[in-house]
Amino acid sequence: MIKRGFRYQTGEIGEVARLLKEGNIPEIDIDFEYEITEVISDLSSYGFEIAGEDAKNFDAVDKIEHPDFMFRLKMVEKSTGKICYLDFYEGPKDQEDGYNEIWWG
Repeated sequence: MIKRGFRYQTGEIGEVARLLKEGNIPEIDIDFEYEITEVISDLSSYGFEIAGEDAKNFDAVDKIEHPDFMFRLKMVEKSTGKICYLDFYEGPKDQEDGYNEIWWG
């Protein structure tokens, strides 16, 4: 079974933006690759942009402990210049690693 923290879904961008502004590193489950672009686009409406060309860190999290980790994205809050980070994870692919343990305990 995959270890998982609290992960946000792509539709919870307002909450993710709030956490970024507070200095947290929110985690987002991605079911399809195109959702990454959508998340970045949605966050731009909250004043965030990707921080340069080397913004993706594929080794930020231990992949033995978290095999579903994709990468950490370095972002900048445009109004303040503050650096923040966002972790992307692959969403559950099967029932065993699904959301049931989160919802049902």
